[in-house]
Amino acid sequence: MIVAGRDEALRAIRGMTPVAAAVSGMIATAGCTEVVTEYHRRPGFYKLASEGDLESQYVAPDGTRVVFVEDGPLPSEQAARDARAAERAEAARRERERLRLEAWKEGRPIPPEAMEPEPPQAFQAREVDDDGSVTYRAILPEHVIGNVMTCLRNQEYDALWNQVVCESTRRQWESGGRTYEDFVAWCVKNRSELMMTLNRMSFGYYGGSDVVVDRLPDASVRVRFSPHLASQFKFRELYVVMDRQGMGLAGIR
Repeated sequence: MIVAGRDEALRAIRGMTPVAAAVSGMIATAGCTEVVTEYHRRPGFYKLASEGDLESQYVAPDGTRVVFVEDGPLPSEQAARDARAAERAEAARRERERLRLEAWKEGRPIPPEAMEPEPPQAFQAREVDDDGSVTYRAILPEHVIGNVMTCLRNQEYDALWNQVVCESTRRQWESGGRTYEDFVAWCVKNRSELMMTLNRMSFGYYGGSDVVVDRLPDASVRVRFSPHLASQFKFRELYVVMDRQGMGLAGIR
């Protein structure tokens, strides 16, 4: 479906998309006008297909405030999901309490399934252990970009080679007769240009049109500069793949 422009897109969406959450809030106090908010789901590709910017909300002739939600749950759906999750969490808490009480009455040790779970730890792309060793992890392409930048900045070439560069790239590098020492020499020689590329990619990864993220058919990800920006940099593309250790750097060109 090709949407010719903003007005046509809004009319198409209003006619095609059902209202899943009819009323979000009403103000019905003395002297105030009653306001009704409707939420409509809108596919994300509408924005890409439209020649102009699509409005995220507008006020209909009857005074209804219409808000579009792109590729995600509507407020009422999210509230229902949160309620179900809260019910499951409460049921699990009661079951753990029952098991602990049962074990206490019978004089048995508290079983592992009755223990309160530890709070989840926030993901850390770079973690320094007590002995000073550094561990790099990546579950998203932006983690890989940040890890490469950090390794180059700190000159942690061993960690960059063994933890950030993916295994297949290391094998390909060594198959050509090149060594780890050659890799370090290449990084040192191109360190400034690499940092400029990575810094600009990280700056524009989440917004704007200067940095383009392509999901390739082989499940790898290519992060590249747009044509009007690419000529300003020596290195213009970065490739990320998923291997046994998580996401890793496949190449920079």
